[in-house]
Amino acid sequence: MSTLPTLPDCGEPATVRIELYTTDSLDGCVYTCEAHAAPAVAAFGGAGLAAYPTCLEPGVSRPCGHVYVYPTGTLADDPDHPRWCDRDGCRLRGQHRSRTRRTDPDQPAALGVGLVRALHPTGEPMVSLRGAEAGLLLSIGQARVLRYRLARLLDLAAASRRA
Repeated sequence: MSTLPTLPDCGEPATVRIELYTTDSLDGCVYTCEAHAAPAVAAFGGAGLAAYPTCLEPGVSRPCGHVYVYPTGTLADDPDHPRWCDRDGCRLRGQHRSRTRRTDPDQPAALGVGLVRALHPTGEPMVSLRGAEAGLLLSIGQARVLRYRLARLLDLAAASRRA
């Protein structure tokens, strides 16, 4: 885990949840009592993190000073996984995978898009396109070319509809 500022540890029950963001990504949460919320926000701001206090959800009980770092965030320090990996059964599968993103909310099985990388240290990430019947792996370069060609086709299709 990246070095975070030292927080007071008063042992009181937390009443405030502070969300920690780096580069527009929720990367961790800190739980504090009311008295330590403002100093904690200031400490995280001084460390270059965006800290936003929120209310604690009902039924959640944490002590003041408790820190939770999301394993896929930039504050996590896990050299065994790329940041985008879902960390679910990598060793068993022999590859890292991102969460699959569905492309059609009306037909969830239509097409899934994700990243894949072999566990071997020199393995390069690849883009995975998975349909109900088959799948396709593209290198990052191939995926980039496909992206630009698809964007061009979509622009042409939009132009032909207007004409």
